[in-house]
Amino acid sequence: EAGIGKTALLERFTASTDDGMRVLWGGCDALFTARPLGPLHDIARVVGGRLQSLFVEGAEREALFDACLRELQRPETPTILVLEDVHWADEATLDLIKYLGRRIDATSALLLVSYRDDEVDAAHPLRSVLGDLGSGTFARLPVPPLSREAVSCLAADAGRRADSLYEVTGGNPFFVTEVLSVDGSRVPDTV
Repeated sequence: EAGIGKTALLERFTASTDDGMRVLWGGCDALFTARPLGPLHDIARVVGGRLQSLFVEGAEREALFDACLRELQRPETPTILVLEDVHWADEATLDLIKYLGRRIDATSALLLVSYRDDEVDAAHPLRSVLGDLGSGTFARLPVPPLSREAVSCLAADAGRRADSLYEVTGGNPFFVTEVLSVDGSRVPDTV
């Protein structure tokens, strides 16, 4: 769900990796008109080279997919490729995930994909993409809400009482930190 800590988990994981790892980060946006291959655009700006040139030239997506795969196959550059918020992905980005997911074991890369599972119902195209990935190359890691004890610890650290904080926030880390940032126990307008 929104605010549960997907990005924080990804940031912590990528920050704790070996210094020899390259981290490439691309994200999908909640735009009214989806940006085709939005995350790949983000990545191309960082890596430059052939991948960026192909975007500038307006290349077909097959060439873009191949260039991305080749970028991940560089043995001298182990890579963590993060694609965030793919519940908002356009169809081309979903195809990229399927393309890379079925070939990732032939690379020196780890593909991390985040999405809000409460926004991906049975009819959402992402379900089909995830279903097509082999079980040997795909693992799902749900991010649960904070426990009552964790909420109490955060409240204590902030010098606040945790009386109904868990009930008000449901343990959602974003909601907890936002409530703790204002006086009272109401959920602030930022939420």
